Amino acid sequence: MMSAAIRLMLLASTLIVCGQSAADATTAKGSPTAPAVDFAGDLNALGTEPFWAIKIRTDGLTFSRPGAEDVKIANPGPVIAQDRATWTIVDGPTPLKLTLTKGNCSDGMSDRHYTLNAVLVFADKTMYGCADTPAAIAAQPAP
Repeated sequence: MMSAAIRLMLLASTLIVCGQSAADATTAKGSPTAPAVDFAGDLNALGTEPFWAIKIRTDGLTFSRPGAEDVKIANPGPVIAQDRATWTIVDGPTPLKLTLTKGNCSDGMSDRHYTLNAVLVFADKTMYGCADTPAAIAAQPAP
């Protein structure tokens, strides 16, 4: 049977290797917990094949596709459940549903890595992609 001290040392070692301190990954009671995802700030979601992008800002969403004009939509705010946020647009010229979920993501066409997975349902199609903050995306190598 493993003592509590050894378990704590193993947790701390694992978290240090992953780049997270043990203090960040425990609650006040000492039980492990995942850091909360902040869906309140600016986010950029994008996908390939077909290409699409959605900029999420507090005052609106901008949906972009090659060969089509950008569509600006009021931001209704997300419905948040644990590590997932969903924006649903039912009215207007471009009904869509965008769901962002915490998890490592790669766009498959560049060396960029993202902290969120994206699923866009638009025009009876389900498209997949990635998302992150504009600052996190800008800090990575250009595609």
